[in-house]
Amino acid sequence: MTKPSKRQDLVAAAIQLLAEGGSEALTAGALAARAGVSKANVFHHFPRLDEIVLEAFELFVMGMPSMQPQSGMDLRSWLQALGRETTASMDTEPDLAAAYFGFVAKARTDAQLNARLAEIAAAARRQFEASLDLLAPRRFAPEERAALAALILMTGDGLALHRHLFPDQAASQAAAWSGFVEMVCAGEVAT
Repeated sequence: MTKPSKRQDLVAAAIQLLAEGGSEALTAGALAARAGVSKANVFHHFPRLDEIVLEAFELFVMGMPSMQPQSGMDLRSWLQALGRETTASMDTEPDLAAAYFGFVAKARTDAQLNARLAEIAAAARRQFEASLDLLAPRRFAPEERAALAALILMTGDGLALHRHLFPDQAASQAAAWSGFVEMVCAGEVAT
């Protein structure tokens, strides 16, 4: 087993701090203390604390099991799993989600943050395209697959945002996601 890098240790420590105390808890001093390094070492690996939050969220999202469809899944079951995991992530990591959404808002006026967020979104779209190609290889032309991957990302982001803001509306959110899945999978035989 490979020993985690100092950068990975910093990201893990940032996730812990965010989960415990939200974005206010993530300071250079607190992060350095949690990771057992100096503040200079923190900034050696991450020029800005904002970058740590985005990397933590990227690892969190891209590490969701449904980002890589499991053997035996069809398109419908993959999309259903993606919706379930998205809402479960918002439920189990609300402070990380809150920090992420705060940084999304900040990215509107911060070009560096905006560019990094665009990279994360592009990686998710590429993964969705690959999943669509794997699960429905002849169903979509390349341009349709790209458009659907973007739609899945935008719809999933909306689901995450609504779950984060309105956790008491879980039933209507699940129904809306199921409706989206059925529209995408119309004409396919359910397995």
